[in-house]
Amino acid sequence: MQMLVCLVLACLASFVSGSVVAKTVDVEGYIGTQQCKTCHVQAYNDWQGSHHDWAMKEANAQTVLGDFSDVTFDHYGEKTRLFKQGENYFVETDNAEGKRQRFKIAYTFGFYPLQQYLIPFEDGRYQALNVTWDSRPKEEGGQRWFHLYPNEPVPFDDQLHWTGPYHNWNSRCADCHSTQLQRNYKAADNTYDTSWFEINVGCEACHGPGQAHLDWLQSDRKAPHHGFAQNISAVGEWLREPNAATATQQNLSKDQQTFQIDTCGSCHARRSLIDDMNLPGDFHNKHNLQWINSPLYHADGQILDEVYVLGSFMQSKMFHSGVVCSNCHNPHSLELKAPGNGVCLQCHNPEVFDTKNHHHHPADSAGAQCANCHMPETTYMVVDPRRDHSLRIPRPDLSEKTGAPNACNQCHTDRDNQWAAGAMTSWLKQQNKTLPKHRGEWVAEYQQGSQAAAQQLLLLAMNPQQPALVRASTLVSLQPTQEVILAAQTNLYAGDPLVRRAAVQVLGQLPDAQRLVDLLPLATDGSKSVRMEVASQLQGVDNASLSAQQKQALVRLQKEYLALLQTHADTPSGQLNIGVAHMSKGELQKAEAAYRQALILDPNNILARLNLADLYRSQQRDAEGEVLLRDAIELVPESAAAHHSLGLLLIRTKRMSEAVESLQKAASLDASNMRYGYIYVLGLKELGQLQKAQAELSQLIKRFPNQADLLGIQLQLAHQQKQWAVALRAAEQLLQLRPQDRQLQQMIGYYRSRL
Repeated sequence: MQMLVCLVLACLASFVSGSVVAKTVDVEGYIGTQQCKTCHVQAYNDWQGSHHDWAMKEANAQTVLGDFSDVTFDHYGEKTRLFKQGENYFVETDNAEGKRQRFKIAYTFGFYPLQQYLIPFEDGRYQALNVTWDSRPKEEGGQRWFHLYPNEPVPFDDQLHWTGPYHNWNSRCADCHSTQLQRNYKAADNTYDTSWFEINVGCEACHGPGQAHLDWLQSDRKAPHHGFAQNISAVGEWLREPNAATATQQNLSKDQQTFQIDTCGSCHARRSLIDDMNLPGDFHNKHNLQWINSPLYHADGQILDEVYVLGSFMQSKMFHSGVVCSNCHNPHSLELKAPGNGVCLQCHNPEVFDTKNHHHHPADSAGAQCANCHMPETTYMVVDPRRDHSLRIPRPDLSEKTGAPNACNQCHTDRDNQWAAGAMTSWLKQQNKTLPKHRGEWVAEYQQGSQAAAQQLLLLAMNPQQPALVRASTLVSLQPTQEVILAAQTNLYAGDPLVRRAAVQVLGQLPDAQRLVDLLPLATDGSKSVRMEVASQLQGVDNASLSAQQKQALVRLQKEYLALLQTHADTPSGQLNIGVAHMSKGELQKAEAAYRQALILDPNNILARLNLADLYRSQQRDAEGEVLLRDAIELVPESAAAHHSLGLLLIRTKRMSEAVESLQKAASLDASNMRYGYIYVLGLKELGQLQKAQAELSQLIKRFPNQADLLGIQLQLAHQQKQWAVALRAAEQLLQLRPQDRQLQQMIGYYRSRL
C-alpha cells in the first residue's frame, strides 16, 4: 500500500442536513460563460459536454450517471448502499468512526471514464467517495460501481479511507475543477467557506476575467490581447516544404507558446501551488513543477505515478519545436483535432511516417497508430488510461537496464524485452541507424554506483541543448560532490527557472556562510518558484555576517515564504512546513503547535511525529520523543526515517545495542540513503564490530564512490586494524578530493612505508 496517512474527523460523526455549502459568488471582472456564448457560439457549443463542462456539477437527474436504484456495493465486507429519496441522491456507508451513516450526495465530479461523488460536511469540507461509477459502455466493462483501491480493504481507520485528507475536495481537487475558486480556509476553527465564480471550468478559467474584453469591444480596440491579460491561442503557422519529412514552426514567439503551456499546465501537471492568485498562465509564479525522477517517473522519464501531462510534454522534441496543446487538441471540446494518425500527420509527412517502412506493422493494425508506439498508455484510477506525452521513440533495449516499460511489450505481451529489442535493432540496421545512449541508462547505472554514469549525468545537467526539466531533474538527483556543487553554482543564473530552482535546491546543502553568498542574490529572482526555494534553503542560517540591508532582504523573503506556507495551512504537509519554518527561527512553541495541528488534521502522519520528536530532542524531552517514534514505526513499519530517528535517540540515551538494530533496519529499508548506511557503520564501529562495519562500508562505497565521509571512516577502520593497503587506498582517494590536505599526504607516506 502506498504510504499515505488517514485523517479522523470528529465532525464526521453524524450527517447534518444543514451543512456549510460551497457557493457561487460574484468576482470583480468576471462575466460568466453564458455571456461569452453570445459572441463565441462555436466555442461554447464545443465546450458543452466537454470534460471542462463536466468537471463539477450539482447532483441531479441530468448529471448523476451512477446507478442509485437502491444497490449495495461490497468491498472487503464494507457495504455501501446507493439510493434515491425523491430528487436527492444518498449513500449509506462507514463514516470516519467505522459506524454506518447516511450521507447526501451534493455534487458530481467528472463524468468519463469514471464519475466521483462529493459529500458535504458541517465544517465546509467536501469528501470524494471511494466507491466510484464506471461510466464506460457495458461492453467495455463499464456501467458498474467499483472501488478506487480494488485490491485491498480500506476500513475507516485506514490511511486511504474516503473521509481522510487525501480525498478532501477543498484542498486536493477544487482549484482545477471550478472557475475562480477560493478555498477560504479558517485555521482558527479548522473550517472552510469555499466559494467559486462558476462551478465548473468555464471560459474565464483559462482566458481570465472577461470584463476588460467587453470594455475593449466598446472602445477603440487598441488594448493588447483584446482586453485579456495575455493571448493563449498560440497556434502559429506550421509549414512543410515540398518533400520535407516534418513541418517547421513559423511566427510563434516563445512567449506565445509559454502563455498557452502555462495556462493548460496549471492544472494538467503534477505540481504544488505556491500562489493562490488563481489566474491563468504564469506557471513558475504559481507552481512548483515536480521533477521527473523516482518515484513519480521511471528512470527514463516515462510516467509512473499519476503525473498528468506537463512534466512529460516538456521532455519532448515537440515541446522544444514550438508545439502547443491546441495544435493537437480542440481547446474547447478537448477532443483531438483529427482522428487516428491524422493529428500527427498535420505536421509529419504521411509518405514518410504513415508507412510500413516506418512503423513496421500492417496498415490496419494497432501498431500502425502513432500514439500506440510514441504515447503508450498507463491506467490510473482503475479505468482511466492516459497517454505519456513525452512522445518518445520506443526503447525495448532500455527495459532490461532501467526496469521501465516500453510500448512494444505493452502491446506484444506474449513476448519479452529481448525479442522486442532484437526487432528494433534489425529495423535500425536496415536503415543504417543506431540509437544513442539514453539518460535512463545513466540513471540506472548511477543508482548502481557507476562513477562514469555520474559524470555523464553531470554533463547532461550542464548541457543547455537539453530540455530544462531534464537538466534540472538530473541535477537534483546527484549526490552533492564538489563537481555537482560547482555545476549548481554555475546554473544559478540559468535562463530557465526550473534549472535555477534545481541549482538552489542542491546548494541548500552547503554551510551557512556559503549558502548566503550563493543564494541571497536570488532573493529577488523574477520567478516566485525560485525565490521560495531560496527562502526554504536559507531557513535558520546564521545571518550575523550580513549587512543591515541584506538582513532586511532576507526578512522580506522569509515573510513571503511564510505567507505561502499559510495558504496550505489546511493540509498536514502545510502545517509541517510551517513548523519547520518556526523551528528554523527558534520559535519552538509555534513549531510544536504546527506539528500538533498536523496531527489533528492527520493523526497518523509519520513526518509530523518525526519532526515533533526532533523538536523534543532539542528540548531534552527524549522520553516523549521515543513514544512518538515507536508509534510511527507501529503505524508504518517500513519507514526507514522512523527507524533511523529512533536509532539516533537510542544512541543519545546510551542504548547502543538497541540503537544499532534500529540503524541497521533503516539502512536496509532505504539503501539509497547514504547517511543511513554511514551512521549504521559508525554504530557498528562504536560497538567494536569492526569486521562487520568494514563489510557494510565496502558495499556503501560501491554505491556511493568518492564520498569523503565514507572514505574517512574507511581510513579510520583500516588504520585501527593495521590494514595498511586498505588505508593507503582510502587516503589516496581522499587526497583526490582534498589535494591541499598535508596531513593526508603525510599519512600516505606512512602507509607506504608500512607495506
